[in-house]
Amino acid sequence: MTSDAQQFASDNYSGICPEAWAAMEAANRGHAPAYGEDAWTARAADAFRALFETACDVFFAFNGTAANALALAALCQSYHSVICAD
Repeated sequence: MTSDAQQFASDNYSGICPEAWAAMEAANRGHAPAYGEDAWTARAADAFRALFETACDVFFAFNGTAANALALAALCQSYHSVICAD
């Protein structure tokens, strides 16, 4: 049973917007190298560089939890801790 109530707990609660779905469908044609060696990834990374006006490396993560864990791992040493409230 599903509810029509709006949920804000996670971006995983709702379906993909039609524009993003159309872009993914367009990208899903033919063949391309995997693991960041494709034109789509290069284009997306360049868009981030332009948006933030800096030359930087861009690393894509599957979801917000993975992105948070990777960012914290990059900032912390193995003996560091992260403390946060519920």
